[in-house]
Amino acid sequence: MGYLFILLALTCGITKGFCGKKTSGLIASFPDAMLFNAVRMLICIPIGLLFVLAYTGSAASLAVDSPTLLISAVSGISTSVFVVTWLAAVRTGAYMMVDIFPTLGVIVPVIACRIFFDEAVRWNQIAGILLLTAAAYIMCTYNRTIGKSKLTPGSLLLLTVCGFSNGVTSFSQKWFQYRSTADVSVYNFYTYVISAAVLLFCWLAVHKKSAPADPSAQRTIVRKLAVYVVIMSLCLFLHSLFSTMAAGYLTSSQLYPLMQGGALVLSMLMCAIFFGERITLRCLVGIGTAFAALLCINLL
Repeated sequence: MGYLFILLALTCGITKGFCGKKTSGLIASFPDAMLFNAVRMLICIPIGLLFVLAYTGSAASLAVDSPTLLISAVSGISTSVFVVTWLAAVRTGAYMMVDIFPTLGVIVPVIACRIFFDEAVRWNQIAGILLLTAAAYIMCTYNRTIGKSKLTPGSLLLLTVCGFSNGVTSFSQKWFQYRSTADVSVYNFYTYVISAAVLLFCWLAVHKKSAPADPSAQRTIVRKLAVYVVIMSLCLFLHSLFSTMAAGYLTSSQLYPLMQGGALVLSMLMCAIFFGERITLRCLVGIGTAFAALLCINLL
């Protein structure tokens, strides 16, 4: 059953990635990306609330202490930065290249947990990080060979912020495990709430400065985005659900390499079939290096 749940989780994850790539072509500015993801988080809020009621059995569990709110705030802010920068980066860059940088964000929790929680930095983590760095470099050169936009200092900064923010989100999960006694569903719920609030606030602050759009064209785009945002929100919920169910059958050393490696392979196939990103030898070497890094970090 565990492998079936992994397959279902991967299907939801790749569907979410496909919709994300499709929406990136419709969203031309940072304010639009903020609004789109704010709506996405607003849809996730009632889903998160259902999780809370299902796992804790009472709405009273939403009353949490200050550390839990602080951790959720960090997670919500970093999630907001990640979803906006990822959408902006994947608009012009190769999907597989963009996908490597969030994985590279593992550097953040490794270093931060060493500083704040005195977790040892093991040799396999250092080796894995070096391999991931090499994979990111290979995928950057792959991006250029398939005719995508040349990486500029600005686009490289965008990718770095994307990876860093994903790493901060991962660190907040470890921080939650160390410092909070609340249920993880409560933490996820407040992450959605805070992320939605942050994105809406930022959108309200900047959207008036953007150029006005043609109303009829804007309505057409909104209709298309509405379908994608609902699918992405539902897939986010189901991906979390099936991943949690798989964890009940498989050990972490079985679960995470299968999930992460499977996601890389499916992403590569999706990009080749639907978005015309050629599977070259350089792409295979980059994906293989990233998968080796994940095995090194999770298994050794």
